[in-house]
Amino acid sequence: MSAGVKELKTLAWLGPLYFTEGLPNAIVGSLSVGYYKSMGMDNATVAALTSSLYLPWVLKGIWGPVVDSYSTKRSWIFFCCGVFFACLAALSLAQFAASWVIVTAALFWVFGFASATFDIAADGFYMLALPPRSQSFFIGFRNAFYRIAVLFGQGAMMVFAGFAERMFGSIERGWAVSFGICAATVGLCIPAIKFFMPAAECDMPANNANGRGTLSNIADAFREFFTKKDIVCILAFVLLYRFAEAQLVRVVQPFMLDAVSEGGLGMTKEQMGLIYGTIAPIALLLGGFLGGVIISKYGLARCIMPYAAAINIPNVIYVYMAAAQPQNAVLNALLISAEQFGYGLGFSSYMVFLMWASRGKNRASSYALCTSLMALGMMFPGAFSGAIQVEMGYENFFYWILLSTIVSFAVAHSAARLIKKSDAY
Repeated sequence: MSAGVKELKTLAWLGPLYFTEGLPNAIVGSLSVGYYKSMGMDNATVAALTSSLYLPWVLKGIWGPVVDSYSTKRSWIFFCCGVFFACLAALSLAQFAASWVIVTAALFWVFGFASATFDIAADGFYMLALPPRSQSFFIGFRNAFYRIAVLFGQGAMMVFAGFAERMFGSIERGWAVSFGICAATVGLCIPAIKFFMPAAECDMPANNANGRGTLSNIADAFREFFTKKDIVCILAFVLLYRFAEAQLVRVVQPFMLDAVSEGGLGMTKEQMGLIYGTIAPIALLLGGFLGGVIISKYGLARCIMPYAAAINIPNVIYVYMAAAQPQNAVLNALLISAEQFGYGLGFSSYMVFLMWASRGKNRASSYALCTSLMALGMMFPGAFSGAIQVEMGYENFFYWILLSTIVSFAVAHSAARLIKKSDAY
């Protein structure tokens, strides 16, 4: 078989696999904010509820060894795909229920737990099915399909909901159509994954696939990670670097959707969906790509502080937007994209730090723990951000966000000093 044919066969399963991985992350992590806001929920409740949806990713580091110990990665992937389809189909009907908040929250949590499990299984299968050289070759394609799913989940679904609302006369019906389209999309991906995905010979459960062995694996991973030298500095950076962003991300979408008379920008769902589905993600990708290139050239220690500035200083844009409430759609899109570009730069150093902090015998498990702590660092600050905004108003809230960036700069400074005295990065 020629190299070109092998690459096409790999892309045939890699594309739908990583599109399917990215979609639930976008829906649970981001779209849920716009969903609950558009359904009439107040900002404090939106922030608290949607922040709690990070719980599956907070716990991901604990049950990673469970996925490794029981069944194959391939089996976990198909099981989770089935859960995705069922959750999306149920979400298309859930907003018509009398207790729709409880029903949709429960579905989002199930969706999130299945998504976190899928992340573990899909990334593990990727490393088992492809040799190291192919892993490096396909990493860009993998990330591209994941980002396409994010564009679809954050942007296109919001646009679908807005158009369907106008067509059918209610936001409930709008979301029913949007979630139904998404369920059908996942339904199309499942047979593509099943037909093209190879059966990796080494995709087998761990040898110690029993309760005691699994607990031992978890204990070993925790012991190695939490006894690292300078663990306090590592934990501070992982948990607090995104302290300001964790609060901001829960309020930005309500700010865009709220009426001008309420201090917001008065955008329609279609306008917000187009911004988050087109120019803003492109700016984010460019920032992330450039950030990685610069780190590879100059090293993480030299980049952390400039990147902390890149992720935090652009938040001043929201102070201006809250004060001026510009109604120019192009200007708003450019301002939000500038903030997203800075976020892409700043986040790249964060992810490289997680890889640096995961060095050791149990690198994969340590990295899973880092990503769990990353989710924890997003969950708690986000939970109270809506209440702060309601109390302070939008403009003063964004001033509070600028003050909160001091925490990010402080932990970035400590992390830079720590890396400088290490023997890597």
